[in-house]
Amino acid sequence: MRVELQTLTFTNMFSYGEQNSIDLTGEKIRQLVAGVGSGKTSICLILQELLYSKNVKGIKKSNILNRYLDKKSWSGSLDFTVDSIPYKVEVSRTGASSKVFLYKDGVDISEHKVPDTYKKLSDIIGMNFETFSQLTYQSSTDLLDFIKATDTNRKKFLISLFKLNRYVEIGEHIKKLSSEVEKKHATVSGELSGVNRFLEETVIKEPLNVKVVPQLDDSLKAQLGVKEQELREFKDTCSKIDKNLLFIKERDSIQFDVSLQKPEIDKSIVGEAREKSKLLTVVSSDIKKAQSRIKDLDMSDRCYACNQPIDNSQSIEIKQKLEEQINLLQQQEQSLKQEIQLLNSQIKEYNVQLKQYKDNKENIDRFEQLSQVIDLTLPTTHPDYSLLENEIKLLKTKISAEQQEYDKIVSFNTNVKLHNSKIETLIEQKRQFLVRQQLLNDEIISLNSKINSFSVLKKAFSPSGIVAFKLEALTKELENTINYYLSELSDGKFQLEFRLEGEKLNIVIINDNIESPVETVSGGEFSKIQTSILLSIRNLLTKLGGNSINILFLDEIFAVLGNSEKEKLIEILMEEEGLNTFLVSHEYEHPLVPKVRIVKQDNISYIE
Repeated sequence: MRVELQTLTFTNMFSYGEQNSIDLTGEKIRQLVAGVGSGKTSICLILQELLYSKNVKGIKKSNILNRYLDKKSWSGSLDFTVDSIPYKVEVSRTGASSKVFLYKDGVDISEHKVPDTYKKLSDIIGMNFETFSQLTYQSSTDLLDFIKATDTNRKKFLISLFKLNRYVEIGEHIKKLSSEVEKKHATVSGELSGVNRFLEETVIKEPLNVKVVPQLDDSLKAQLGVKEQELREFKDTCSKIDKNLLFIKERDSIQFDVSLQKPEIDKSIVGEAREKSKLLTVVSSDIKKAQSRIKDLDMSDRCYACNQPIDNSQSIEIKQKLEEQINLLQQQEQSLKQEIQLLNSQIKEYNVQLKQYKDNKENIDRFEQLSQVIDLTLPTTHPDYSLLENEIKLLKTKISAEQQEYDKIVSFNTNVKLHNSKIETLIEQKRQFLVRQQLLNDEIISLNSKINSFSVLKKAFSPSGIVAFKLEALTKELENTINYYLSELSDGKFQLEFRLEGEKLNIVIINDNIESPVETVSGGEFSKIQTSILLSIRNLLTKLGGNSINILFLDEIFAVLGNSEKEKLIEILMEEEGLNTFLVSHEYEHPLVPKVRIVKQDNISYIE
């Protein structure tokens, strides 16, 4: 898959202002020329942000907007092709809201959600963010992870880069299928063990025969009913006798006087007593009022303020009159109380005589009532019904014995039916288990065959199988290509050797025929190795028909190279097919390399 980035346009991003545009195709090599902090490296970050919504420096989207501009939004677009098919991505951000549009040959193919659009964009480009950023950008500080990675991760990087991970994915899928088959095998084996255990442990007993159920004698219940009715009648007679005797006893205990007459009283006595009680209330009230007036009189003979004698004769005269009035009223009160007491005594005597009359009248009425309800034809003693009770008891015993025998046989027959039903169920279950046993044995044979087949496939697609075989061939070719570039850049001083050991891919540097750890080489030597690996990977990807991309930014790589080494690197880059390289350097300008100048004025950068 061939990816070609073509035209990049952006506004208000990082240090840049309005409407900046750069053609990423054209010249094979161009040099970005600008002062420190003018935004040379920012072009790589803009590309990453537009294509993947993130950048290698981890700069937040809120910090991408040029803070020196009075603007609230930034935007950018990129035209590119994938295998000659034209695409375009447009990104804009205002505040915390982003909009992303993706076009294929002029047709909008954006997804509803921004993350889904970026997922589609990544699938179209055919490489993830890490691979893209490492294949398109190298600096003296941000290097290809291939060198810095652990031996294990280095191998994983090559597997992903050369699309060998599809074999790993197949291997994982095979492992998953194998695991499912093994789980199925364990489940079937467990079920088969249960079936075998059931067939071995299940014992089927002999069936039993039911007994004949006896007929109950209904005549006994009829006889019992007749006897119980007779007993109820006997008991009813006894109850009547008891009740009649109680009535006779109560009647004979009643005493009364038929000659007693109703007493009479003069009705005026009651009215007179009521009137005199009212008058007594008035007199008692007048006495209290007069006493209160005496208490309120001021009898002092001197002024309480100046202590001068004063005339109190009038108060003394009023007091004497009030005391005389009280004396007369008290005499009247006493007389009224005596008269009322005499009248109440007459009324009380009348009430006592009236109650005696009413009680006597009630006794006469009750005597007459009882005399009417007493049945003189009933005997005064209970009849003997013990013989009838014995007959009833014998009938109940006989009926109970018959019922118990009946219930016993019915219960026995019910248990026999349950027993025989269980036997029939076990016979049917055993038949079904025998059929299931055969099916499970056949399935076990089939699963064993699948497990054996998956075992072969897992081995083939394991890290030591097809992947290791292909990776060994690829690493050998990659090693040869790297050494070609490394030999050109180091005048044959350095060589690199890959050593594939299981899950690890080790790198050995040979310096003048002496093996050296990568950590011991100088910065310039390390940059040569790094650049050789990067160009080799790109070269091999193109040859293998893998994902290749036309852009490469080399940031401050020349700072650690000598003049001859710089010239040599430029010669190599000029010979690379389908590669547009941008050189970023503060101190070096090649006279023959076209320049892209970036100017910065008042904190605003723009491309000339």
